[in-house]
Amino acid sequence: MPSTPLTIGKLIGRTLGMYRTHFGIFLRTTAIFYIPLAALAFFFARGVFGGTVFSIVIVPVQAIAYLAIISHCVESLHGRPLAIRTAIINSLRRLLVYLGMVAASTAVLAGIFIVLAIPVYITFLATDFPFTVFRDVFTTSIPAEDIDAQARQIESIMNVIVSALPGLLGFILAGVLYFAVLIYMVARWLISGVALMVERTGPIESLSRSWDLSRNFVLRTVGYHLLLGVISGVIAGLVSVFLGFGLPTVLPSLDQELLYGVNSSIGILASLFIVPLYTTAYVLYYFDLRVRKEKNVIAAEF
Repeated sequence: MPSTPLTIGKLIGRTLGMYRTHFGIFLRTTAIFYIPLAALAFFFARGVFGGTVFSIVIVPVQAIAYLAIISHCVESLHGRPLAIRTAIINSLRRLLVYLGMVAASTAVLAGIFIVLAIPVYITFLATDFPFTVFRDVFTTSIPAEDIDAQARQIESIMNVIVSALPGLLGFILAGVLYFAVLIYMVARWLISGVALMVERTGPIESLSRSWDLSRNFVLRTVGYHLLLGVISGVIAGLVSVFLGFGLPTVLPSLDQELLYGVNSSIGILASLFIVPLYTTAYVLYYFDLRVRKEKNVIAAEF
């Protein structure tokens, strides 16, 4: 582990270096979890009921894989040999704490959403404009040859927009504000999972720890996270194209439902390669922030 702070470029370089060095064991670890998930997605992620069950099952399984990769990275930084069994055991020991942390952060974000939505809801109520009017004016089908009816419909649409304008503007403003808040909160809690594994903190303490370490580095953290998103998106796109390239040729008679299941499986298989990459980046960023704020403390640990 470096004893001096790193630039974003050097952090990305070290991330790719560690990813390449341990690619084999990273891939085997994630495969244990994501290959069964891909199979489940194919069979169960199509219908409403199956999709709901799958969305519940996938959360703890993804959490175990994520925490196991964190364990691998920490062991590597300490110069210790990596073992899949050890990583999974370490992950399972912290799983409930991690899920509690996710529940706490989700509750906070949901509360913020509700607070921002209240003025919008009140504004829509104040307009006293029934929702059925919105639905009817935008969904009524008018024959192309009936020019007068089309003109009346356009006039009705404009009247609806004018009448509901305060509510629509409030909805847009609330959406923009929530997106900004979401980006900010994600940046402040970006390394909470790493803190949870490294420092053995509880759910709230892990969020607080990440919040404290990222203080004064919010814009840097946002930029780092967005850059990782671009890199991960490129890799995921390449993997998805590679896996799905020959599908129409091999299985030309797939109906829409089966195709949805296959696409869901391909998306999950792409996580085999993506999860180790961004997890490694988060671990290195956690230690970089600690070096910036606690140089003497972290030097003693290593």
